[in-house]
Amino acid sequence: MTYEQKLHLAHNTITSALVNSRNPVVMCSFGKDSIVVLHLVRQFRKLKVIFHREFVQHHKYEYANRLMREWDLHVIDYPPSGTALSEGNDHLDVVNFYQVGSKTIYLPTELHQQDNGRDTVCALSDIYGKMTGTVNYPFDLIFHGHKASDSDPILGKVPIFADVALNAEAPNLAYPIRHFTDEDVWRYIEENDIPTHHERYVKKDGVWGDSDDKTQHPHYVSCCYSCMSKNTGNNVHCPKWGLTVSNVSSQLRWAPKLEASYLKG
Repeated sequence: MTYEQKLHLAHNTITSALVNSRNPVVMCSFGKDSIVVLHLVRQFRKLKVIFHREFVQHHKYEYANRLMREWDLHVIDYPPSGTALSEGNDHLDVVNFYQVGSKTIYLPTELHQQDNGRDTVCALSDIYGKMTGTVNYPFDLIFHGHKASDSDPILGKVPIFADVALNAEAPNLAYPIRHFTDEDVWRYIEENDIPTHHERYVKKDGVWGDSDDKTQHPHYVSCCYSCMSKNTGNNVHCPKWGLTVSNVSSQLRWAPKLEASYLKG
């Protein structure tokens, strides 16, 4: 399929989804894929945008805030219904579970260990222990930036095989750029003069990719999580307290095996 054919299919997916929904919304992380979907949808209708973010380190959202102002976006955020932990070999994730109708989606926040003394962000209270709750979810269709070639940070490859995932008791999901590659996404961004998040993406030898520096990446939080990890011992130094504290990993919620069934309908 050529780039022009993929773009034509994206337009058709959007127009059909708009005709067949009462109250659609765009889910946007302001990463490269979802910003392309938002730009595409805005050519047909101005919709509300759902943007989930952490409550700390607001400097990481300067790019998103800029586009909110320049594009005059109506942006909605709401707290997750719950949180849990997932630990890999070299990092710890707080998994945020967000209510979407009768279903739940999850969005991980990767924690990067950092000690700033008493100014350190505490992963236990500020990320894992953030405010949670349920909401009245009014939308019946979500425009989503997932591509068939994408890899989930926790699950790995999560292929999708439909342009629209239908859900009987939850919002439908439309994937306008399902057939796009990363190269297609960057071509669209450059051809349409969409501002680039240069703190998150870099161009090397003519090819765009993720920056190795995650300090400005909104999906990563610099914090201390020593007392939450299963790998740090029974007692750890806490920079907030300035004291040795006990490890609480056995008292915390750990995420079960996760599935991205919400993406497939």
